[in-house]
Amino acid sequence: MKDIAGLVTALVCASLLGCATTQPKPGDVTDDGLVRVETAMLDELYVAPNVSLAHYQRVLLEPVEIQFKDGWRMQHPEMSDGEFEHFKTQLAAALHDTLVAELARGGYKIAEAPAQDVLRLRVGAEGVDFAAPETGIDKSTRVYKDGEMTLRAQGFDSPSGALIARTRDHGEDPEIRSLRRADRVSALHNAQLIFEQWAQELRSALDVAKVSAGARALQQ
Repeated sequence: MKDIAGLVTALVCASLLGCATTQPKPGDVTDDGLVRVETAMLDELYVAPNVSLAHYQRVLLEPVEIQFKDGWRMQHPEMSDGEFEHFKTQLAAALHDTLVAELARGGYKIAEAPAQDVLRLRVGAEGVDFAAPETGIDKSTRVYKDGEMTLRAQGFDSPSGALIARTRDHGEDPEIRSLRRADRVSALHNAQLIFEQWAQELRSALDVAKVSAGARALQQ
């Protein structure tokens, strides 16, 4: 996974300090009006030009969505439908709880309803892929790398519903030189490591937003 904190620093720079006010290239503006911010640290970053994030003090998290890689379910018939849904629920809960805990460590409050100071976040993982999610059966799967997904986040102004920013980044379990066992326990463990890194970087980005807003206020 690339440095999301650095990328959203660019987002903050664009929205708070005016870095995105230059005329964008024709292909850099999307149908939803967002402008692409070029960076080597994130797969995709689009922001609304001339929009400040400074007044957002709380975060409203939408239910987390988990989407597996196309064909993944058919490749794992050893799981019942109930087990598959439970696995998805476990991943969604892990991502949600990790974000809530990290935001709380940074002093950010979780909102339960839209308000003027609330940024609504829609987060999720897609293309989720793990080698062997089975448990309780006599089967041993060994891999060099177990787990990858693409994490997406969209930020909305909660009162109006206007899309302010969206980002996309790929995260994966680091490949090692020796084979290791892969099962649902390792899958959840590796997913948690990806979620924790992403949550820390997202929280760091919000910290940068506050600092940047303060610096701008001093300049005025």
